[in-house]
Amino acid sequence: MRKSMMWCVALTLLVACGTQKKMTEGNQQNPSAVNVTAIAVTESQRLDAIIATQGAWNTMKTNGNLSISGAGKSFSSAMQMRMTRDEAIYISLRPLLGIEAGRLLIKGDSLFVINKLQKLYLAEKVSLLTAGVPATVGMMQDMFLGRSFVMGEGTINGSRKSKVNLTTDGSKSHVKPKLQPSDFTYQFTYDEKNLILSLDVKLKKGDGAYSMTYGDVRRTLAGNVAHQLNFTTDVKGKTLKLKLDYDQMTWNEAVDMTFNIPASYKRQDGRALIGMFQ
Repeated sequence: MRKSMMWCVALTLLVACGTQKKMTEGNQQNPSAVNVTAIAVTESQRLDAIIATQGAWNTMKTNGNLSISGAGKSFSSAMQMRMTRDEAIYISLRPLLGIEAGRLLIKGDSLFVINKLQKLYLAEKVSLLTAGVPATVGMMQDMFLGRSFVMGEGTINGSRKSKVNLTTDGSKSHVKPKLQPSDFTYQFTYDEKNLILSLDVKLKKGDGAYSMTYGDVRRTLAGNVAHQLNFTTDVKGKTLKLKLDYDQMTWNEAVDMTFNIPASYKRQDGRALIGMFQ
């Protein structure tokens, strides 16, 4: 009887050890699977948080300053900026005593600039500002406000979430559309607080096409908006640097986008953009 009991105890211990071993082996495998899932969830949640900062808007107007430099030339001016969503960007340059010296308009995929003092104007594709990379007014609005977007579709939102990937690099997040053009790539970088840091566009052959870095991101009625941006690009072989600083933004009010080019003004080639307001 005692022998039988001892055998039973031994058998019970053996089964328990086997079960424990299986449980231990299972637990050794599960953590990695759990970690992968946790990372995926975290990245998905982080992308949701970024999307949530990109509020809706119809019109915007602001004051600020604009600086342009390149090819040994520079220009700085107070400005007034107005936007109508997906329609136009209008900038009025007022370098002295509030007197308008020139205007810039981006409409559709076209760029117009006039110099009122010297009676000059420029009419080009907006891709003149983006190193030849195709661009539209909607893309430029997102770029000027510090919003991530999918080229050809618009600002990243809930319905476009599946069209981008988010990866993390330490405290930074990179948002990259899954469908990339054949000759260049682009992505947006955010900090640990989900504030935009940069947009980088790189040619697949050669150097980078253009880049924007952002600062002073503030919460507004239309969500997060970068109030400082530095834009570096190539204009027909010459490096152009554009700096914008915004202040006193107003949203969703009527805006005047009147823009005309007098018949007496002389047209300039796109290469003249850098020195247009010298």
